[in-house]
Amino acid sequence: MDFKQHKNDIIAISALTVILVSITLLLLNIDGKAGVYYVRDVFFYLNNALFYAGYDTGFNATRGLSPFIPMLTSLFFRMGFISDFTILVVSSVFYILSGIGIYFLFRLRFSEVLSFTGSMILATFPLILVWVTKGMIDIPGMCVSIWAVYFMRLSFKRNPKFSYLAFALVGLGFFTRYTCILMVPVLLIQYLLVENPLEYIKENLKHIIIAICSGGLVFAIFIGIYYYLDISLFFVSQGQGISQAQNTSKVLHYFTYYVNNIPIYLGSGKFIPYSLKPGVYLISEMRWAGGKPSPISNLFLVILAIGFILYVKKLFNKENRAILKQENKKLKLLVILICLIVFSAAYTKISVVYSEIIASIAFLALYYILNKTKMDYFTLDFVMLYWFMVNFIFFTYYSIKVDRYFIPMLPFFAYSIILSLDLIFDVLKNVKYMDKIKTVAPIALVCVILLCSGVYALSNSPHTYDNQMHDNFMTASSEEKDVCNWLMEHDSQYMNKAIWADRGEDMSFLLKKDILPVEKISKENNFTDELKDNNITYYIANYNNTAGHPYTKLYQSGEVSLYYYGNEK
Repeated sequence: MDFKQHKNDIIAISALTVILVSITLLLLNIDGKAGVYYVRDVFFYLNNALFYAGYDTGFNATRGLSPFIPMLTSLFFRMGFISDFTILVVSSVFYILSGIGIYFLFRLRFSEVLSFTGSMILATFPLILVWVTKGMIDIPGMCVSIWAVYFMRLSFKRNPKFSYLAFALVGLGFFTRYTCILMVPVLLIQYLLVENPLEYIKENLKHIIIAICSGGLVFAIFIGIYYYLDISLFFVSQGQGISQAQNTSKVLHYFTYYVNNIPIYLGSGKFIPYSLKPGVYLISEMRWAGGKPSPISNLFLVILAIGFILYVKKLFNKENRAILKQENKKLKLLVILICLIVFSAAYTKISVVYSEIIASIAFLALYYILNKTKMDYFTLDFVMLYWFMVNFIFFTYYSIKVDRYFIPMLPFFAYSIILSLDLIFDVLKNVKYMDKIKTVAPIALVCVILLCSGVYALSNSPHTYDNQMHDNFMTASSEEKDVCNWLMEHDSQYMNKAIWADRGEDMSFLLKKDILPVEKISKENNFTDELKDNNITYYIANYNNTAGHPYTKLYQSGEVSLYYYGNEK
């Protein structure tokens, strides 16, 4: 490697890494103290990690959840680092890798400064920062997808063998987060974007087959592990449920939910490490009531609007219009029109798979109309847009609306923002000192983003990730651990006794024992009878819940109490 030639890249990547590691450590310090109490799904992954580490614990029904992050975490559990903090660290590493991966991807089109800026923009989107150190799988899934797209682009730019890594990563991504399967069409469609698709496929058929097989091999390895450990193929039933037609009357709400929230995803004035939009979720309207975009979000939206105008203007300038006139595009336009009509009429009424296929045909026809124009890097622009479109259709189709589901779509917005900046700089290229401005302005933007993010975080009181306040926000997790530690110290035979808990997922991990969650029934009048009828020795109550006679309270820590069947021990 010629270090002089890549000096700017080395400086940019080094600075990026230092900043991302610093952000990660800061957030780990916050979430490490709070624990994973408010992120209930993480306890499923923690229990699965215990199972992969050799402990007979956790819920059989959840073992089919995405296994890669739990498997990684289990390696550290085997080393003795059994703690909820472990999965926070493991998942946060993918945040750093995402930033580095997106830098390399952006460098296929932009300068070092703009690529660095785009990486920092993605890394500091509020929706990203909220989930960096929560132990969830959304950012790891995005990370694997970013690197898959990068290697796929390299396979066309440098060597077809890079596609082996791209498809292998998609195979791995599927078991990191099942929705990464959406990256398969994103990779495959790129074979149709080359100048002569049939000729390219014929010449590189061997590499294409090996690439697909590499993804199949990774898939087969995980399926083999599933069968060996007798784990249910959860993703099959989940995929069937998602892909089926919804037949809903809330079509507009399905389609506009994420669109309406985009400004908040790009910049929020709320306390970043915990909550974007404290408020109330209106189920009937499928939206959050509360939360406002920050000035940074408004700035991004202005940049995007200007960039869109400049891009369209460049796409249809005099020279490109002359090229388009020579193209026989009537049939392609007809295909696009038919696809759009069918897609709109059948939205949520047919399988999402068919909707994705219809939309893909329309996008491909559009590409074949416009790709002859003199637009630099038009193929990469299209890939980024298609990547967004595939995910957007899928998640708007899915009846459950969760803000973090938008994370796979954020790389497109980071890309679009720096593309807009690049177009703006190009228009102003004759301005005095423009070369210096092109360097200083993006870096200044990054500084403003980091400064504002810090100010927003410090000027708001903490909220939980699910937008609900709690009296003992920072101590709830430690209270659970305290009660479990007391039980383990005072009853060495607790593993052989029946235990119920309001938050069974948490207690199963902490006590390394399968414990039934009963918070849905613990407030019922006959709950104590339920405990007795099922011969429950211990009941661990949260939210100041109680158990009546003959259960007695043995120990309490904050809002967590331990009840025992019989006289006080």
